[in-house]
Parts: sequence; C-alpha cells; structure tokens
Amino acid sequence: MDSATIASAKGTAHNRAVARETDYAASIRRLIRDGVDTPLANLFVHAVRSPSPDAEGTGHARSASEAFLYRRLETLPETAGQFRLNVELPIPFDGWGRMEADFFCAKASVVIELDGAQHLADAEAYRRDRRKDALLQQNGYFVLRFLSEDAGKHLDHVLDTILATLVHRRNNRRR
Repeated sequence: MDSATIASAKGTAHNRAVARETDYAASIRRLIRDGVDTPLANLFVHAVRSPSPDAEGTGHARSASEAFLYRRLETLPETAGQFRLNVELPIPFDGWGRMEADFFCAKASVVIELDGAQHLADAEAYRRDRRKDALLQQNGYFVLRFLSEDAGKHLDHVLDTILATLVHRRNNRRR
C-alpha cells in the first residue's frame, strides 16, 4: 500500500469518527444542561455504542437503549414514575394472549417502542410492527416508535416528542 492510500484511509477513518461525535453532540449538550448523574451518563455511553446481536440490558430492559431512555424518563419531573418497562398488555397478538410494549404509560395510554436495526432489515418484522401498532391503536393506545439509536443521536427529538404527546393526551382527556 502506498503512502497516499494509507493517508486517505486515515483521513476517512478520522472523518467517520468526527461525524459520529457530531451525531451525538446535541444529545450530550442536553444531558449536560439537564445535569444528569454518572449512572445515567454511563447508560448513555452504552446506548450509543453500535449494538451487538447478543446485547443485554439491565433489569427489565432488553437493550442499553431501553435502559438509558427509561432512566432518562425517570429523571424528568414530567415523566418520573409515569412509564413502566416491557409491560404485557391484554391484547392477543401473533398467536399469544398478550402483547408486550417496550414502554407503557397507563395514565396517558401511551406506548413507546424502541426499534433496533433488525426491525428495518426484514419486511416481515416491519409488517409485524405495523400490525402491532394497529392493534394498540384499536385498543385506545397512542403509539410512539423510535429507532434505538435515536435515544442517543436525537435525544432532544425523542424527549420532546414524548413530552408533547403526554401534554396532548392530558389536554384531550379533559375535554
């Protein structure tokens, strides 16, 4: 390999590293602004790593992204104590008597689903998720669906969407 090829490869790797840091810059600024604690910061680091197929989360979380988002929601006054993680709902789905939701807020009837890359890589998984969304909606639940990586890359958007949905649901129930 000649020196120009090596220099080009190093430049490409550097550009990818800079782009990755930029992807998370807004989320990191939000975490700092909100004064997160060390355990939550550590969950963020694990959540933004590229997922491995055998990754396991802590507690009821099935992934580091779930664990991070759950812990983050627990630190916000508007959402603390509102969501439960990996809850079974009494809705028959795909031959089972129950359907599982990644995050569930009973008070507002909101379900949040965090989807890893496998949900987009397979047409059948995509169809299954749409069937799940339709059944949840038919049973009165409002469904928010985010990519797992967005809990790290686009944390502001994820949190703002969740907060706006809870306000909207509360306001509509008062009418």
